Parts: sequence; C-alpha cells; structure tokens
Amino acid sequence: MCSDAEARAPMEAAPGVMVHPGQDRDLAVEHWLCCASREPREPREARQAWRDEETPLLRCGILFTAVSLPGYPIHSVAGSTEPAEVDAFLAQALEGGPVIASGGLMRYWALVPPTAVDGWTDPASECLTPGTFLGVPPIHRKTRQPGLSYWSVSMDSPAVLCSTGLVSRLSRMGQTVHRAQLDREGA
Repeated sequence: MCSDAEARAPMEAAPGVMVHPGQDRDLAVEHWLCCASREPREPREARQAWRDEETPLLRCGILFTAVSLPGYPIHSVAGSTEPAEVDAFLAQALEGGPVIASGGLMRYWALVPPTAVDGWTDPASECLTPGTFLGVPPIHRKTRQPGLSYWSVSMDSPAVLCSTGLVSRLSRMGQTVHRAQLDREGA
C-alpha cells in the first residue's frame, strides 16, 4: 500500500511520459478557472465554496465565457432526457469540450473562448458577455445530483474549451429537431 504522497505523485507510464492522477488535474483546472477573477478575494472564495460543495460564481470574459443552451432542444437532438445519455451525447457532439448542466437539466452552459461573444449570432442561445458571472460547480461533481449543477462534460485540462463552431452547430441542430418534434405533436 502506498502513502498519500506517493498516491498523488506523478507516475511514469513510459520513459519520459508522466501520468498525473485525477486529483492533480482537478487542482490544475480549479487554479485555471480561478485565474479569471479580477478581485484578489474571488479565487479564495471560489476554492472555499468548492470545498464546501457549493457553486461559486466565476467571472466570464477573461479566460473563458459560456454559451447558455436551453435544455429542451439539447434533449431533443440527444434523443433522451436521461442525464447519462445526454452527457455522453454532449461529450461526443462537442468533442470533449466542457459543459455545465443545471440541477434541473433545463439549461446547459458550454465553456468557450472569450472571443466567442464577438461573433455570436445564434438567437436560440446566449453567449455570456464579459463580466457576467457563471455558477461553476466543484470540479469533481461529474454526475447529476437533484437540484445541483454538475459537469455534464468535465473539464479535464486547463484552458481546453469547446469549439465555438461546434456549440453553434449543436444549438442550431437542437432548435431544428425540437421545432420538428413540436410540429409533429401539434399535427
């Protein structure tokens, strides 16, 4: 059995290739997310909130922003409302880019580069403007717990975000499929 320090230490997978335990990756992601803060107290408050299993508000527009996607179109295009199925669909559709889901699954936030706001034209979704605050759940909360937001698609590495083009395409596709479903139900 290894000690805690040994368990956290990087392991060599092959000569020259280091593998870092998930806890180290989570810490790196937390640190990167906290770098979006403008106020010195914000990173400390965010880290404490995560330790307390809370969802701190982090500022968009410096390192990242988010596109707010309504749940119904996402569920329509995913073909399911089951969280695990929708999460798998989003991971595939957005090529592993990070997504936060609301506790009630009524909204998803795809994390994208801050420059996305400049050219965002999709009326069915909203790209959060600089200075807007986004609730960011603890990095380790990766499955749905009723009433709590979670990482539908986890952020596995700092600065790895969703492709703006893929998010826009997913939003448009979701709206098209959802409208078609509503038309069939109304007919």
